[in-house]
Amino acid sequence: EHWYDGETANFSIGQGALQFSPLQMACFIASVARGETTTTPTLVHQPDRPRQRTEPLGLSPGQYAALLDGMEGCVTHGTAKRLTQVAAYRVPATVVGKTGTAQITGNKNVAWFICFAPRENPEIALAVAIYGDTPGEEYAGGEFAAPVASAVLQKYFAKKAVAATSQAPVRSE
Repeated sequence: EHWYDGETANFSIGQGALQFSPLQMACFIASVARGETTTTPTLVHQPDRPRQRTEPLGLSPGQYAALLDGMEGCVTHGTAKRLTQVAAYRVPATVVGKTGTAQITGNKNVAWFICFAPRENPEIALAVAIYGDTPGEEYAGGEFAAPVASAVLQKYFAKKAVAATSQAPVRSE
């Protein structure tokens, strides 16, 4: 097919005829969290499994920091600001993420949010996609998908806190 100049600009901002699954986007953001190019998903947690290592992203430390600053800005004062400005959605870690709204055939939208946390020493990465079922209805990532991600992150960090407390040594006097 013929490639038009406008398509390059469109693709560079994540628009156009792109198709990704939530699992692919979760792997993508996990790779960004590690500063690497590829993440292979696993379905069963294996605590003794060696950490994945792939090629680095190829960004300088300053470029990588700028990327994460922008993604953190999405959460602190951008389209996903609910995660920091609404008490019910706050997560006890620094979350970096990106919202999106994809259009699908039939004038329907998909609300996206991809993220990882904490920013320093990431532990969890996820992607949320909420498919709109009503033509013409808006499904913005920050409004619909980010709160779902918040619930997952809150549960993750709450369970982690309970596990840490239960493993704390007991002191006797």
